[in-house]
Amino acid sequence: MVDQNELYDELCLSIYNTNRYFHRLYGDVLADYDLSYLQYMSLLIIYKNGSTKLMDIGNKLELSSNTLTPVIDKLVQKQWLIKIPSELDRRVNSLKMADSKRAVFEEILSDVAVIRDELIANSTRSVTAIIAENQALNATLQKMIATRNHRDD
Repeated sequence: MVDQNELYDELCLSIYNTNRYFHRLYGDVLADYDLSYLQYMSLLIIYKNGSTKLMDIGNKLELSSNTLTPVIDKLVQKQWLIKIPSELDRRVNSLKMADSKRAVFEEILSDVAVIRDELIANSTRSVTAIIAENQALNATLQKMIATRNHRDD
């Protein structure tokens, strides 16, 4: 019989490796465009929304503005994004994809679709089921983190 501790360690390692494999797959596509995975994810959120604020990207990716600000600044520097100051509060910017980059980003989406379709075709389970299980695991981990942080206060 396999020890529960051993199974748990295998689960952690498996999830860690899955994350690495996704980054490697996407990295092969994104390298051609000089983009990191996090830059791609940020662009994807902006592309889907038309424009958005840094805070909204952070909420979607569950990342702090300290982590995202250099990513967004690099995308502005590379001319992927345009910062549009808010008329109500000049400290707040909306982020919009540069018109000149939309077609290029659609090429990236097409390249990513090849990966996605291949993964779906080779998977023995539905993507919906995999996402649901992953979200349930993430929710459990988040609760555990919150409980542990609350105990430390």
